[in-house]
Amino acid sequence: MDHRAEIARGFDRLAPVYDLLGDVAFLGRIRASQVALLPRLPPIQSALVLGGGTGRFLETLLRNNVARTAVSIDLSSGMTRETAARLTRSELSTRADLRIGSLEHIRDGETFDLIATHCFLDLFDDGELRAIVGRLDAALNPGGLWLFSDFCIGRGVARQAIVTTLYAFFGWTCSLRTRGLPNFDAAFRGIGLDELARERFALGLLEARLLRKPASKQGL
Repeated sequence: MDHRAEIARGFDRLAPVYDLLGDVAFLGRIRASQVALLPRLPPIQSALVLGGGTGRFLETLLRNNVARTAVSIDLSSGMTRETAARLTRSELSTRADLRIGSLEHIRDGETFDLIATHCFLDLFDDGELRAIVGRLDAALNPGGLWLFSDFCIGRGVARQAIVTTLYAFFGWTCSLRTRGLPNFDAAFRGIGLDELARERFALGLLEARLLRKPASKQGL
């Protein structure tokens, strides 16, 4: 079994309790960080939710008519089943495209007005992150928006301990090999995104950002 399959199987096992674990451990602040900046978005024609998990964010995106259509990609078939169960038949047939996998399931020439990555980019080291962010930048239309939320350490010793514990947990349950947060700031600076808004949650442990690709910038 390859490593990606091991990770997928781990998240398959966690899928039925994934949201509950996060809500209990962080008192709902993970969920809050994902949706906090949605009111700042204009109506979106096409969205990509990468690492969509159980689909709570996708459901909100569609039910509040923030996005007309959305592609949700997740490595875990279990997470994808949870997502499908949240959506109506109409949403599944006309507005939501659920795909199992990763970046290779972004089709050639496919582009989006919004990309959302919630607790997804922390799965990669700095080298992997640069390549992933570059690929996603190519799929983001000029003037498009990127909604990001994830953990943040800063200089906090307690935050570092919490994040280290989380990586140990996901290393044990999902065979995740990454052991620390990559440099998100450097990755986003590397593709020239403009930051429009940033909010912190859970005493600075979590942050949400809204970024925009310059309208004159062409994809890679």
